[in-house]
Amino acid sequence: PYAPNLVESTRSIGYSFETALADIIDNSISNFARRIDVKFSNTDVPYVAIIDNGIGMGTAELEKAMRYGSSSSLDERRETDLGRFGLGLKMASMSQCRKLTVISKQGRIVSAASWDLDYIHKTKNWSLKRYSEAEIASLRFSSTLENYDSGTVVVWEKLDRISESPKDFDREFNEKLNFADKHMALVFHRFLENKLTKHYFELYFNNRK
Repeated sequence: PYAPNLVESTRSIGYSFETALADIIDNSISNFARRIDVKFSNTDVPYVAIIDNGIGMGTAELEKAMRYGSSSSLDERRETDLGRFGLGLKMASMSQCRKLTVISKQGRIVSAASWDLDYIHKTKNWSLKRYSEAEIASLRFSSTLENYDSGTVVVWEKLDRISESPKDFDREFNEKLNFADKHMALVFHRFLENKLTKHYFELYFNNRK
């Protein structure tokens, strides 16, 4: 399919900010994360980042994860797999932003790739950006993975769906994050409160548990 049209059209399918964020956290839980950090800022270049210490991905696995329709609903799935069609990471993220960057560490290898909708429009193709080792070092929050044996960082930038008016952006950004904070506490409360469950994890919003 023609990349710019398909990506633009899938941005409007069924995600609010909080459900999109929950979908990314689902991925972290599926990959056995025990700590998930949601970092965000509305200054300079606004962003939302989800950082986990799960099992991470190698280069080939990351590229597969970034592919639209990367898995079939007919595939046999792991018991821990909460995804279904291989679309969640991309569609949830791109419903909120125009640039999605994923950095992942497995073993000593760190890989990164991004979908930038503006770049897709410019090239008129499925132009997945891949990053060299030197480029990865300059990416936002890549250094966080140095503290983990493995893990993944998902970064949302060019947050064009936060507010229809630039002058209301700061207020609506803060409102969406405050509501998302409460939504995550409700949706994941069994995993957050019971250390005996196999899916137990700790969730932090800008370093606040």
